[in-house]
Amino acid sequence: MSGKLSRNLFVIVPAVLLLSIFGATPLRAAEGLTPKSRMAILRGLIAEYCTTRVALPLGEKGVELSTEGVIDQESLTHEMAQNGSAANQNQLVQITAIAFRDKEILFEINGGGKKKTKWTDRIEVGMGSNTTPLSRQDGKKAVGSYITIDFDGKLPDLTVDELKAMLNTVLDFTPVNPMQSMNVVVPEEFKEAVEAKQAEVGMSMDVVRLSMGPPDQKVRETKDGVEQEDWIYGKPPIRMIFVTFEDDVVVKVAEMQGGVHGSIQDYPKQPPR
Repeated sequence: MSGKLSRNLFVIVPAVLLLSIFGATPLRAAEGLTPKSRMAILRGLIAEYCTTRVALPLGEKGVELSTEGVIDQESLTHEMAQNGSAANQNQLVQITAIAFRDKEILFEINGGGKKKTKWTDRIEVGMGSNTTPLSRQDGKKAVGSYITIDFDGKLPDLTVDELKAMLNTVLDFTPVNPMQSMNVVVPEEFKEAVEAKQAEVGMSMDVVRLSMGPPDQKVRETKDGVEQEDWIYGKPPIRMIFVTFEDDVVVKVAEMQGGVHGSIQDYPKQPPR
């Protein structure tokens, strides 16, 4: 009896010691990337400006790197030779989307290197062989790139700072003022809002795009004979911002979160003097 007890204790004690020494990392990896962490990453990195440390290639593949930040140089050289450059070294770029996959995280840069299409682009109407596309192609080419972080196994739980550290060999997240790097004239009264990534009544479309990036959705409609265009940022049920333009100038900014309207900023009836 005493022999069995001593053998059991011999097995249990080292297990407790291992958990006490290495418990934090295995538990975090075993849990996987939580929904809360995914949301924090999306909020913290989408629309973030950064500067390229290496040139980024056009195309659907982009740059691949490990969790230690090691770049697949052979693949990068091939993609640059095959597709050309989407962004040069030391160029200001923006993260426009993030995709979480089983063993990798993909970052879309400047809209990505693949032309986006709508489901209506594949539909044609007509009779027999005489058909025409339902929607018109705009002819715009993709001008961005991608960065993929490859993980050995399933995605562990991660923070924004940890992902920035992994991307550090490709992107420099040192704070920059985009107004100094992009050819958009920003009036003095809007500079503070642009740095805070906000939209304000009176801004032009170019200034809003500089401040908040491209919208998730655009809607055009005519109200009382006046043509308006809404830029919508975010998707329900998270925070959504509606920026309304008339003649390419912001006339209204509204915010909604969880289906409830928040602050609304209307264009003044009399222009400020």
